[in-house]
Amino acid sequence: MKKSAGFSLVSTIIIIIVTSIITTLATGIIIYNNDDKSIVSGKEDKELQEFIEVYETLLSRYYNDIDKEGMLNAAEEGMLNFLGDKYTTYLNDEEYKDIIDELAGTYEGVGIEVIGNKIVGIVKDSPAANSGLKEGDSIIRINSINVTNMDSNAIGNLIKNDATDSINIIIERDGEELDFNLKKATLINKVVNYKVLDGTNIGYLSISIFAENLSSQVSKALKELEKEGITSLIIDVRDNVGGYLSAAEEVSSLFLENGKTIYSLKTSNTEFAYKDKTKEKRDYDIIVLINGSSASASEILAAALKDSYGATLVGVKSYGKGKVQQVVELDNGDSVKYTSAEWLTPNGVCIDGVGIMPDYSVINSRTEDLQLAKAIELLQ
Repeated sequence: MKKSAGFSLVSTIIIIIVTSIITTLATGIIIYNNDDKSIVSGKEDKELQEFIEVYETLLSRYYNDIDKEGMLNAAEEGMLNFLGDKYTTYLNDEEYKDIIDELAGTYEGVGIEVIGNKIVGIVKDSPAANSGLKEGDSIIRINSINVTNMDSNAIGNLIKNDATDSINIIIERDGEELDFNLKKATLINKVVNYKVLDGTNIGYLSISIFAENLSSQVSKALKELEKEGITSLIIDVRDNVGGYLSAAEEVSSLFLENGKTIYSLKTSNTEFAYKDKTKEKRDYDIIVLINGSSASASEILAAALKDSYGATLVGVKSYGKGKVQQVVELDNGDSVKYTSAEWLTPNGVCIDGVGIMPDYSVINSRTEDLQLAKAIELLQ
């Protein structure tokens, strides 16, 4: 192992719900970067010595060849499965990297949004915007690779995983093929959308994921909304599966009074409350929209605003992810994550497996956003 498995309450945490790290949602992840770098050697552990003895006996005396790596992997999987904890799992290097990349807040790219092979969005001030690419252009080739039958994920990965600092894109526009050479740039991953709702003084702010730079995006949004004269705010974390716990802390601190509790962490013998340490606060009415896919960091923000600010929750019961995990990197680049604590709401409740009930339960119809409509009704 390269990093310590030690627990520290002073740490940076990733708290997210995922199902297959790239495309779905199903296990929770929380990562501590610890100050404690000590490693438990196990030299005095009798049971571990017995395990080593069995391992060495099999290697030296078993009648047939043994796949050592496979056997040790099976042993590791067996230890993780023995705990019966769905959040304690093995992550290969690619899975872990995908999570970190998703939450980085920035990315290396050219600034295009695609559906299929068609460009549907151009990021402002990006290489794509400066090159003359337009919405509606159909991408034919990227670096000589035909992408006409690729989906948007495959095209995105082709650009993301390219090792060079520039991309050649050939598009079709009005029956003509055009050639563009774009140099990659570091772009901000926009995870906040906001506006003043038409005909009201109500601000609307949606958060898609708790990325590393979320608080700066929310802070900017709040200043612009307040400049436009909002008197109340709707925060939408529906379908938001989490991200950095530090982002949830920082965003909560934009609203709460100094000294108010954001959340607590509890282990078998320790409980520690994390409180707002900033001078910044708000005092207008807030409604938070939640649903069954609002998880982890989303639930921390929702609970903090409800218990310590007095916000109202509208929607349906949240996911219910109240345990936290720690990740240890192995020498082979893979990682093991295991449950090390649980988090509690400011009122001292663990919501794991239970979720957070809204103050107003509203189920959306197929054609109408009844949850948003209810929030607007309550604020008018």
